[in-house]
Amino acid sequence: MKEITTVWIQSNKEAYRADVKNSIYEKEYAKNYISDIAFDKERAKLQPFEFSVDISTMEAAAQGNAGRCWIVAGLNLLREHIVKGLRKRTPQSANFQLSFAYLCFWDKLEKANCFLEKAIQYRNESYDKREVYSWFQYAVTDGGFWTNFKELVKKHGIVPAEIMQETFQSSNTEEMNNRLNYYLRKISAEIRKSASEGQNTEDIDKIKEQAMKRIFTFLCRCYGCPPDTFTFSFEDGKQKKQYTPKSFYDDFGGEFLDQFVNIISLPYEKLPFGETCVLTDVFQVIGGQEEQFLNLPLYELKEKCIEQLKAGIPVVCMADDDKMCMEELQLWDDNSFDYAAVTGFDFEMSRKDYFQLKAGIASHSMMLTGVHLGEDGMPKRWKIENSYGTDGLHKGYYICSDSWFEKYVLSAVISKKYISEINSNKQQNKHLFNIWDIM
Repeated sequence: MKEITTVWIQSNKEAYRADVKNSIYEKEYAKNYISDIAFDKERAKLQPFEFSVDISTMEAAAQGNAGRCWIVAGLNLLREHIVKGLRKRTPQSANFQLSFAYLCFWDKLEKANCFLEKAIQYRNESYDKREVYSWFQYAVTDGGFWTNFKELVKKHGIVPAEIMQETFQSSNTEEMNNRLNYYLRKISAEIRKSASEGQNTEDIDKIKEQAMKRIFTFLCRCYGCPPDTFTFSFEDGKQKKQYTPKSFYDDFGGEFLDQFVNIISLPYEKLPFGETCVLTDVFQVIGGQEEQFLNLPLYELKEKCIEQLKAGIPVVCMADDDKMCMEELQLWDDNSFDYAAVTGFDFEMSRKDYFQLKAGIASHSMMLTGVHLGEDGMPKRWKIENSYGTDGLHKGYYICSDSWFEKYVLSAVISKKYISEINSNKQQNKHLFNIWDIM
C-alpha cells in the first residue's frame, strides 16, 4: 500500500494555488452549501410546471417527521379511487383523506410481531450471520414496500382521517421507534438466552406473547386505540352508515389494490429482466404475500407508467429522492446542478454500479400524477405528488426531469392489464434478493 508523501502533498499544494478558480470556490464553500453553489437557475427554468398528461388529483398530504412515505403514497392512490366512487354517490364529494395513523399503528404492530418471530427463528444462529446482523442492526423502521402496504390494508382495512386522527407521536416517530426497538432487542436477548439454556418452544413463545401485549398497549398510547366500528357520513350529511375498518375498505376499495404489480428495474445479474424477484428477510404481514417485484428494463417501466397515466390512474413509485433536489422550486433535475465544475469530480456512473455500490438506495415513495411528452412522444418531465409537505411553489407537487427519473427512480406500481403482454411463463420464475441489495 502506498502512503501519502510530503513530496506529493507539496506538489498538490502548488497546483491548487496556481489555479485561480480554486480561490473563488474556496470563498463560496466557506459560506454556502455545495448544492447551492452547484445549482443553475437558468437550467432549472427549462423544467416548467406544465404537463401534456396531467391527472386532476386532490391536495398533497404531509408525512410529518416520520418515514411513512410508502403508506402516504399508497393511501393517496387508494383515496383517488375511493373519491371517484364517492362522487358517483354524492357529486360534491371532494375533501377526503384516509387516516395515516390508523394504518401506521397496524404496521408497527405487524412489524414487531414479525421481528420477534425472526428472533425466535434465528435464536440459535450466530450474531455474525448476515441475516441475523441485519435484523438486529435496523430493527423496526417506518419504511416499507407496496406488497406490505397492500397486505396491511387487506387485513386491517382503512378509516377516514377524522376517525383516527394524527397524534404527536404518529407524526414524530423517532423517539417512539427508539423505545420500541430497545424493548424488541431486549426481548430478543431473552429469547436467545432461553434457547441457549434449553427452554422449550412453548416457554419461548410465552416470552414473545407477553411482549406483544405490552407493545400493543404502548402503540395505543402513541397512536390511540384503533376503532372497531365507526359511522361515515357523506358530505351531503344525509347518508350515514356504520362500518368496520375492513368493511369500509371492502365497500369503497373492493379489489382495487389487487389489480397492481410492483415493477422494479435493477440491472443485476441475479435478477433477469422479465422475471419475478422476491425480497427476502424483509418485514411482512405474517400470513400475507411475500414482497415481490417484476424486474423490467427501465424503458419498459417508463412505458408502463405513461400508459397508466394516460388512462387517468396515478402511479406509486420509489426513488432515491435526496439527489439533485431544489426544494424551494419543488424540482428534481440532475441537469440543474453542475457538481462536476464545483467539486472537480466526475460523477457519471452506470445505473447498475450506482445501486450495487450503494451510491444510492430505495429511500422514498411518491406518486406520479402527470407527464409531459415531447413531439417525439418521449417523456421530458414528470409531475409528482410528494409528501414532504403541502406548502411551497406547487403546494407539494414536484417537477421531475426525465433524466432524473432515469437515474434515480427504482420502481413503480403498475396495473396488471399493462403488463399482460409480458411473458407469463417467465414471470413465474422467482429469484431471491436481499434487503441490502437496494438499501
